[in-house]
Amino acid sequence: MLETGILLTRAQLEELTGMKQPARMVAWLEQRHWVYEPAARRGGIPRVSRQHFEARMSGKSNARRRNGPRLDFFAAQ
Repeated sequence: MLETGILLTRAQLEELTGMKQPARMVAWLEQRHWVYEPAARRGGIPRVSRQHFEARMSGKSNARRRNGPRLDFFAAQ
């Protein structure tokens, strides 16, 4: 059955990273510069959007995670 939710499931993250523990999933994602949202609670899995996954796996995205805030937000219009 094809998953169509907006976020990857635990099983899909395990398949992607090869890890079962959420902390190790996060380490894998960070090493490879994937964009993700941290888990909402301890022991939860990181949240990766299906759209980002599909773009990364198809080679259409070379997005890197930002290391700091976007300061251009404050630029005058």
